[in-house]
Amino acid sequence: MPPSPSAETRPLVVKLGGSLAASPALRRWLAALRRYPGPLSIVPGGGPFADAVRSAQEALRFSDAAAHDMAIMAMEQYGRALCDLEPGLRPAATLREATAAHAQGAIAVWSPVAMTRANPQIPASWDMTSDSLAAWYAHEAGARALLLVKSVDWRASPPPPRGGRSSAAGAREGVKSRVSGATPPRTAPRSDPPPEGEGEGAASIVDPCFAQYARGLDVYIAGPAALREAPETFARGGLPGARFDFTREQSIAS
Repeated sequence: MPPSPSAETRPLVVKLGGSLAASPALRRWLAALRRYPGPLSIVPGGGPFADAVRSAQEALRFSDAAAHDMAIMAMEQYGRALCDLEPGLRPAATLREATAAHAQGAIAVWSPVAMTRANPQIPASWDMTSDSLAAWYAHEAGARALLLVKSVDWRASPPPPRGGRSSAAGAREGVKSRVSGATPPRTAPRSDPPPEGEGEGAASIVDPCFAQYARGLDVYIAGPAALREAPETFARGGLPGARFDFTREQSIAS
C-alpha cells in the first residue's frame, strides 16, 4: 500500500504516454507512481489501441469525428489494461469515482468517454491529444499539478537570446531524442502528440492545444532519465523530470 495522503501533499494528475505500452519502463513507472503519498489520477494515452484506430481510418475512410470518438475509447482501453497490470489502480469514469478510489488508497485511472462526451466544447481533432485532455481533466478535478510521462527525455529550452527569438535549430534542443517508427497519417486524430522530431522543440513534445488547457497548472515532463530517481522523488511528494514553462516554450517553438 502507498503511504497515506497528508494534508501537505497536493493532488496530482499524471498523463502516462501510450508510447510506453511496449516498453519495459511502463511497469517501472507504475510501481514508482504507487509511491506518491497524495491523491493521484492517471490519464492514459491511446497506445496500440489508438494506432489501430489510425490504421482503420486509413483503410475504411470514416470521418475524423468518428476517429476522434474511437481514439477516446482507445484511451479507456489502455487504462483498463493498466489497471490489470498494477494492483491498486482503479478505473474512474467520473470525479466522484476518482475521489472514492483515492479514499481507498488507490490510484484512479481516468476512463474519459463519459466526461468528454458530456463536454461538446472539447475539439474533435488530433490537435487535442491526451496531453491536453490530461490538462483539462486536472482542472476539472481541482488538481494544480500535472506530470507528463514520455518515452523520450526532454529539457526546458534556454531563454531566447536578446534581440529576438531563438532559431528553429535552437528550439530543437528541447527534444534530446526522438521516437523511431513511422509517422501516423495526418488525417487521423491522435490520442498522443506526434512523435518527437516531427515538429520543432516544444511543439513536438505537446500538442497545439496544450498551452490553452495547461494554463494555471504546475506542469512537469519526465522521460527515461527521470525514472531512476522517480520512486524516491514521488515518495517525498515531489515530481520528477523538468518543469514546463509553456508560455516560454510555445514562444520559442513558434
